[in-house]
Amino acid sequence: MLHLNHLKKSFGKNEILTDIEYTFEEGNIYPVLGGAGAGRTTLFECIAGDIAVDSGTVETKEKCTLFFAAKQSVLPMLITGYQFISMLCDMNKNSEKPEYYLDKVKLTGLIRDRHIADYSFEEKKRLQLAAFLIQKPYVMMFDEALDYCTDEYIDDMLSVLNEYKNDHIILISTGLLDIAHRISKDVLVLNNGELNPISHETMQIPEIKEAVLDILGEADNEII
Repeated sequence: MLHLNHLKKSFGKNEILTDIEYTFEEGNIYPVLGGAGAGRTTLFECIAGDIAVDSGTVETKEKCTLFFAAKQSVLPMLITGYQFISMLCDMNKNSEKPEYYLDKVKLTGLIRDRHIADYSFEEKKRLQLAAFLIQKPYVMMFDEALDYCTDEYIDDMLSVLNEYKNDHIILISTGLLDIAHRISKDVLVLNNGELNPISHETMQIPEIKEAVLDILGEADNEII
């Protein structure tokens, strides 16, 4: 369980999170949908403890770990992908061999022997996912990890996350409704500083869908 208890966060006079109240349950992948500037990154940073909230609390299981994969990956650039995963495996004694995790996220062949600095965005995200599989954090948060990416990459990432979601809570932020629906039929919309669940059934109401698309700046696009 991850409970956000009336989180509030401002930067100067700019109020970003006005009243975030929600409980996330184990075994689920949650799309956090919002337009540009809605505060998705700020929300994840508050949950991870990277920045302090003005008020409210983040409540979860005792002694559990939370990891936040920022949009711009913080990875060691001057070592290879294989060296990075091997190092993490050495630090986590109950882990499998590095090849297991690299194969799982489909970093195969010569890719794993290149310096991380030469990785594409998608390759860095695959490597980040491999790291999470080793470390097994209770809460995993990915900031825009799927937006504007290839279908193959999106399918691969979601396949692995769905395989490992039991006993974990996974949050993925996105600014695209079609990506949110590929993650889950039900979505969470962050708007005006509040987080609101919208079920698949509710999203079928034309006025609701149009309002969400307007929030995202996609009102002129047809998304099925």
